[in-house]
Amino acid sequence: MNRNQFESILCLLREGLHNKSRMHEIHGHKITKGRGYYVFKFEDYDCTVEFVRSHFLVKEGVRINAQGSSNPTLSIDQIDKTAKRWKRADILVFNTGHWWTHGKTARGKNYYKEGDYLYPKFDASEAYRRALRTWASWIDRNVNPSKQLIFYRGYSSAHFRGGDWDSGGSCNGEKEPVLSGAILDNYPLKMKIVDEVIKEMRVPVKLLNVTRLTNFRKDGHPSVYGKNATAGKKVSTRKQDCSHWCLPGVPDAWNELIYATLIIQQTKSKSKNS
Repeated sequence: MNRNQFESILCLLREGLHNKSRMHEIHGHKITKGRGYYVFKFEDYDCTVEFVRSHFLVKEGVRINAQGSSNPTLSIDQIDKTAKRWKRADILVFNTGHWWTHGKTARGKNYYKEGDYLYPKFDASEAYRRALRTWASWIDRNVNPSKQLIFYRGYSSAHFRGGDWDSGGSCNGEKEPVLSGAILDNYPLKMKIVDEVIKEMRVPVKLLNVTRLTNFRKDGHPSVYGKNATAGKKVSTRKQDCSHWCLPGVPDAWNELIYATLIIQQTKSKSKNS
């Protein structure tokens, strides 16, 4: 899951503790953007909640070009190196999509790999489909559905006006959700690919299909209120964040859906055993 959904779930769970000091990160780490792995322990419940960063779910790498510079690559047929940490969880929440809209990923030039072959040009949507099939294959081989529960959190919407994240797009001043218009019915190709891949899988995956829910929420992004604003520095309106989400905010709803699903699972399990 992405970082602010992880932060949200920690906050929601912490609210249920009588003694808040009984929750801690086992290595003493504070949450920062630079670190990609955390383990939070809830002592009274013998429960851990881990964050394992994996932007694409498949293996990121580098190649050295003819000029001796290093360039990023993405091996769409190999699972991410962090996968060894996924195996031990009882409940797994996956997501990828946000990073697939960035320049090098969207352009697909000398970036995507299968085996030792680097594609000079490759379609980003097809790369996304093959990467998800690599993930799905790993799940089918490594997950025991009688003991583990798998969620896939779907693509969440961005709301840039007049450009994109890197070309002057904005969303500042938004105070109300979208109540009408074409965006409410928008269902991106990435989500159609997710639907397609999950239907092919042996292991059941619960799809948190939050796309339409987030289509409404043009008012839920940090916009200009990012790191500089909270640090008391001058705020620039030139580069705005209209794809991530504020906390408290939209990711809390995703975690409430996970919670509701777990309660339903528990109720079904009890009724079967009674």
